[in-house]
Formats: sequence, C-alpha cells, structure tokens
Amino acid sequence: SSSSSSSGSPAAAAPGGGVLVHLADGRVFEGRVVALDLGSDLAVVALDAPEPLPCARLGSSHRLRVGEWVVALGSPFLLRQSVTAGIVSCVERSGSELGLSSPRTEFIQTDAAINVGNSGGPLVNLDGEVVGMNNMKAAAADGVSFAIPIDAIKGLLSEMSRHGRVLRPYVGISMAEVKPSRMAQLRTACPDFPADVAAGIVVTRVAPGSPAAAAGLREDDVIVAAAAPGAAPGQPGPTGLSVASLADALRDAIGGSLELTVVREQQQQQRRQGTAALAGEG
Repeated sequence: SSSSSSSGSPAAAAPGGGVLVHLADGRVFEGRVVALDLGSDLAVVALDAPEPLPCARLGSSHRLRVGEWVVALGSPFLLRQSVTAGIVSCVERSGSELGLSSPRTEFIQTDAAINVGNSGGPLVNLDGEVVGMNNMKAAAADGVSFAIPIDAIKGLLSEMSRHGRVLRPYVGISMAEVKPSRMAQLRTACPDFPADVAAGIVVTRVAPGSPAAAAGLREDDVIVAAAAPGAAPGQPGPTGLSVASLADALRDAIGGSLELTVVREQQQQQRRQGTAALAGEG
C-alpha cells in the first residue's frame, strides 16, 4: 500500500524519506519507492538484499468464488504477524457502492478482519496463493473488509513498469451497464429504448468539449461493441458489452482511437472515439 507508517504495517517511514521494510524473520531493509499511484493506493518499493528473499506465490483473483475461504495477514494495532480468516463475501464490489471517487475500481469483499496495520498485507487463498492486497474496512461495521484484487494489481504493475506511472483514459462520459436480466424492466420504464438491443452500456452524460463530444456521442446512446480502427466492429450479443471490458479497450487505445458501435433511435452507427491519457497522480 502507498500508505506507510509505523503503526504496525510491514513498511515504515525511515529517516530521510526512505521506507523501512520489516520481514517476518526480523530482518529490516531500507527500501526506496520506485513507482506510486495514489489513485489505486499502490506503490512499488525496491530494496537491496545480499541474497534472494522468499516470495509469495501470486494466484488469480478471477478464479475466486463467493463463499471461498481466505486468510488475511498483517500487523493490526502493532500486533505483528497476525492472521485472520473468513470467506469471500463478494468478488466484484464496485467503488461506486462504497462511495469512492473512482467508481471503476473493484474490490474483493471479505468478512476476514482487516484493521489498521493490515493495509498492504496479502489476502491468501487456501492454496497459499496471494489473491488480493488488504486495503480497508467499513468503519461502522465488523466483518465488512475489502482487498484490491491481485489481477488488478498485476495490470497496474505492468503499466508502472512500462510507463513509470499508471495511465488512465479520459473520454468524458458517464455510463451505466445494462445487463440482459434488467432489459425488460428498462423497456417498461423507457418505451423508446431501442428494441433490438439485448444488453450494453448507456451513456448517461457527455462532458462538453470532451473527446466523446468531439466523436459525436450523445446522452442516451447505447454502446454495444468496441474495436480498434480497422478491426471487425463486432455485433451486439446476448451478454453485451461490460463497463470493465470497455474500460480495458479504452486503456489500450490511449493516445489513439477506438471505434464504438452505438445504437441510437433504432439505428446502429459507428463512432470513432478518441482517448486522452489522464496522468496518474504522483
């Protein structure tokens, strides 16, 4: 975690602005922060050791299932090397549900106890694989804790390695994902909704002067597919386009353009969407 203090976490502030890294066997190393992303609350700390250090095996958070047992490791309230156990309560708790400013962020929710000092510690499955990084808990409740999925961390670390920071796309739209199971209710509430759309992403707002506005996107457009320019645009399918997959496509297109298949007033249109890199903080 990017938050480093002496409150029991494995990384503590060192004199002169460095980071002291405490290992479980008692050894202490002075590290240096080589990359930092405040938006995701992640940092990469490098340290020099005279010999190879033991490393935890990384798993895949995509394979997690609700009800699966997990273990949270950390040093809550100065109690070093503490372990708590619980189950996975939700595999994709969105940041918007938690009132965070970055609604695209998703978390693993668990009832394993996570307190001050657990932040930055691993969330581990019963195979000993790291599936997440402990991040926070609900202040007014017990048994409601959250971890950053390890697959999301891998992607962020890859970007930090390539660019030295995390690049985030900016297109200037607010959007809402509509799944097939909700389509009947949506058509009842909005009779004018396009009849041939099985699922997709509804544009709820377009910022004036944004790349989305320049590309011709409008409020109430339904995005049903996305592809790189020149590639097959794809057709609306039964599962539709998810916000996560669109965000990934936009991220891959930073600095270039992306072709969106848009349904508007019963007409399917192509829109080439430019993307702009929004520099990560730090």
